[in-house]
Amino acid sequence: MEVYEAIQKRKSIRKFRSEPVPDETITKILRAGTQAPNAFNKEQWEFILITDRALQNAIAQTRARIPPQRIALETAPLILVVCYENELGVDGMASAYTCIENILLAATAEGLGSVTLTSRGGKIKEMLNIPEGYDVAAIMPIGYPDEEPEKPVRVPVERKIHINRF
Repeated sequence: MEVYEAIQKRKSIRKFRSEPVPDETITKILRAGTQAPNAFNKEQWEFILITDRALQNAIAQTRARIPPQRIALETAPLILVVCYENELGVDGMASAYTCIENILLAATAEGLGSVTLTSRGGKIKEMLNIPEGYDVAAIMPIGYPDEEPEKPVRVPVERKIHINRF
């Protein structure tokens, strides 16, 4: 799939088939992520792959009040947690999100779906033994889609362009 097609096809998926994602596919999409531009070329990102069903369910329970997110985390055969070194502050987070976007597009190209869920607070960090100096950029359930949601209509880019000043 070429890049513009992946960009057009990518959408947030919140319900997955139970079929596992092959290890080589996971490696391929993570490699795509690591090709992202990043602050000072420090590659601040780290990845935690969660396939343990009990741990996935515990993570899903942290989203009990947000049913679509809980369902996504419960049904995905894989949860990817993208962390980043926080010594660079917002630059580290921005680098993590360029990596995440590459992962989302690569997953789409591989026929996978995902959604990016943000995380605040220390509960996930504690559950996953994330060391001091690192923060969670996103929690990403990943798998083969078991839904076909409509793609949201986007505001035309012409309405978002400003020349020389806002």
